[in-house]
Amino acid sequence: MENNRIKLRGAEVIFANLDDTGFGKSITIKATNKEVSDAITEWVVSNKIGKGDKAGVPNFKEYEGKKQYSFKINDYTRFAGLHGLTENELGFGARISLIATAFEYDNKFGKGVSSSLSAVVVEKGADTAADGDLAELLSETGAEESDGLSGYEKAKAMAQKLGAKIDSDIPANEPFPIEDIPF
Repeated sequence: MENNRIKLRGAEVIFANLDDTGFGKSITIKATNKEVSDAITEWVVSNKIGKGDKAGVPNFKEYEGKKQYSFKINDYTRFAGLHGLTENELGFGARISLIATAFEYDNKFGKGVSSSLSAVVVEKGADTAADGDLAELLSETGAEESDGLSGYEKAKAMAQKLGAKIDSDIPANEPFPIEDIPF
């Protein structure tokens, strides 16, 4: 295998299965973008990923008009995140960069070429309704939004700014009345 690795930047997560419930662990990304689907196709074809007559044929799925591709996670897959994000923030709408590696196998289940993720960087966490609700509550308290972050990290940054604002308004060594807390 000449080029057994694929590197994708800014891929959008459709689904992240981080717990093995009998189907293995995986991250499914959106592959509707021609650049992404072409890169995956080239990688699968050149490495003959798959088994038997499916070797070298990318296993794209389509759901609600969105082309998807799943990458397996193994015990050695490494995760890191920007702005304090972790793999726990993976889910629909998250953005990641990834490197996956193809490898040959020959075991009791057969012989072929498989692949798995070796490294994942979480660049943007999944947006949830809870993130929006938290941002709404914080904005009502006078905290400003923090550009460049999203979801939990944006809300966390807003809370930190609010905390700094409240701290600066408190005279040193004087009691702070509890009724002055904005929520």
